[in-house]
This record gives sequence, C-alpha cells and structure tokens, in this order.
Amino acid sequence: MNDRPLSVCMFSNLYPPVVSGSSTQLESLSRKLAAAGNEIAVITARIVKDSKEYEEVEGVHIYRLPAIQLPRLPISLNFPWMSYTFTPGNLRRIEEIFARHKPDIIHLHNHMFDLALSAVEMHRRTKKPLVVTIHTIVKHAQGVYNMLLYPADRILLKRLVINRASVLIAPDVIYENYARDVLGGKRIEVIPYGIYPPETARPEQVEELRTRYNLAGKRVILSLGHVHALRNRKDLVEAMPYVVEKFPDAVLLIVGTLGDELPVNLAKKLGIEKSVITTGARPHSEVPAFFALSDMECHWLNQDSPKNTSLGIASLEAMRAGKLILAAAYEGTYGPGVLRNGENIVLVEPGHPQELGRTLVGLLSDDAKREAIGRRAAQTIEEHCSWERVSSRTLETYRQVLGR
Repeated sequence: MNDRPLSVCMFSNLYPPVVSGSSTQLESLSRKLAAAGNEIAVITARIVKDSKEYEEVEGVHIYRLPAIQLPRLPISLNFPWMSYTFTPGNLRRIEEIFARHKPDIIHLHNHMFDLALSAVEMHRRTKKPLVVTIHTIVKHAQGVYNMLLYPADRILLKRLVINRASVLIAPDVIYENYARDVLGGKRIEVIPYGIYPPETARPEQVEELRTRYNLAGKRVILSLGHVHALRNRKDLVEAMPYVVEKFPDAVLLIVGTLGDELPVNLAKKLGIEKSVITTGARPHSEVPAFFALSDMECHWLNQDSPKNTSLGIASLEAMRAGKLILAAAYEGTYGPGVLRNGENIVLVEPGHPQELGRTLVGLLSDDAKREAIGRRAAQTIEEHCSWERVSSRTLETYRQVLGR
C-alpha cells in the first residue's frame, strides 16, 4: 500500500493556458507526480475557448469542463478567470472521469471556486479522501465587501468544503494560521510552493521585450503578479519619484493582469507615467526574459500588515533565479531562519513610500550587494522549495491520509 502508485483526481478552476500562480503550481505538481508513476487526472474549467476539452500532457490527463465565464466584478477583485461549472451535465462528465481513473485521492486546489462543490460531491459519492490546498486567503481591501465575503468563507465554505477535508495543505505559515484560526482546519500540513531551477532566457526574447517596452539603457524594477485592490502597487508607484530623482532612467515594470487602474492613474497624477510601465497579462514563458531585463523584483507590497503577507510565487521564482527580492512580507513566512532580512531578502514596512524610495535608491546604487543577496536567495529556494521535495511531501501526505 505504501509503495504502490496512486490514482489522484485534481480539481481546480484554474489550469493552463489560464495564467495564475495556482494554475502553474497545479500543472507542475501533477506532472511531477505523474513522472513518479502515479495516475493523475486534472479536472478544470474550459475558460480559454481554443483550449482542448481533453489532452494528455507529460502523462497528465487534463479534462476541461464546459464553463460559463463570469464578468469581472469589484467584489472578486476584477479577477479575469471567474467561471461557473457546477451543472448536472458536468457532474455526469466527472462521474465518467472517475469511472475511468478510479482515484484513490481527491485533491482540490482553491477552496472558493465552484469546482470545490464538485470535488465535495464526488467525495460524498465515492467516499474517497479529500485533500484541499489553500491557495488564497479570502479578503478584500474594501470592508463593505468583507461583510459578504467573510460569512461566505468562514461559515458557508467552511461547512461545505473545509470540514469535509481529511487534511488541508498550506503553502506557508500565514496560510497555516488562516486555515487553522479562520477556517477551523483540524489537520494542516505546511508544504511550500515548488520552484523549478531557472530557465535560461532566450536572447532574442530578451531583446524583443526590451524593444517592446523601451527598456534599453534603463534601470528596471520588476513587479510580477496580477494587479488588483490588494496588490495595487500603491507604495511602489509613490516611491518612484524619489527613485527617478536619483536615477532618471529607472522604470517600474508591472507584469500582470490589470484589474485595478490605480498604478496607471497614480503615475499620471505624480507626473511619472513614463517611469511606470504596465504590460498586462503575459505568458509564463516570458518570465525568464523579464528576470534577465531587471535589476530586482519587488513584491506587490499590499497595504496589509507584513505579519499577514506571504511571498508570491513570482517572487519565489525570482529568488531562485538569483534576483534580489524586496517585499513587505513576514520574515517568518517559512519558519524561523529561512528568510533573513538583508541576507537573502530585503523587507520593508508598507505605507512609507519615501523610505521605500530611499531603500530602492540604495539598492540600485550597490550592484555587489544586490548580487550577493540574490545568490543567497537562490540557495534558500533551492533548499526549501525544490519540486522533488514538494512532490515527495505531497505524496507522503496522500499516503498518510489513506493509512488513516
């Protein structure tokens, strides 16, 4: 039992070609588990219309269900990939998939999308254990929306989804606290996100992006990740006048879906619109080239307390690529001693743009310091977030659940 290959059905509304952190994580995890000899089926939403309803990629069976794409709404942070799949027809399709693959484990990614209901329903029908990975803390920047979101998350989703899980997987300590204190999870495993070794940027792609965004001869402060009310880069944009005063050629390059116009509008108001560039959503394949173009990567600097702020997947990828990361995040995110301010990361307090500007100027002025912190960052991520380690711990969690 402990050594035999397992059959796992993964559920998530988000999967490539949808571009998001959780979709790329699920894609990599499913491929690593399949490469180890396990049978992996992914059930997702067919949001991108020219994507295939079924395909097998690197041993992973991918089933995309017919989905109604929902409009962007402020309450969902104008997220572009909201969809609805919970229909009788899709449940019949899922039953057929289960009959074909006979899963030992059901693994749900993202507890707040509607495929969570399908995963729970199949857990009820088949009595197979349910594992849930928490990828998102349900919270809004505007309190009025939290009056609706908090009860939905902490009462409805807790009762319908979380309480049905045999184990919750949290990617770091902050998500662990959320899963325990807010969602009331009884058994939680902390398994960090997996990060691959960096790919070598293709020179022609680097040059194409440099030309497209007029970055030749520029100091580039990169900020990866979707832009919305909780990730609006307000502090970064407000810090740029202080940076530009010292380095007129410096630019803030924001790469991600623009669900909040604040960075663009604020840059115009400050008269630095030429120093703040937004690209919109870009394919993950361009990330190595963006790293090659940049001097550092700045995490999105949400307006929350650093004690409640994790590092994003994009920042972990940048660290693995040897880039200095600046963030308003929690030093204990991965436990004591993993992140060390000034050694393998630079941490700042949110809400102080002038101080942030001075920090950015200091870092741009010291190439050797940036490179040294970047090297130590790469070593840290290699030690703690390798896909071999992450997939092994995930498989071990499955076996523990089945053993119980």
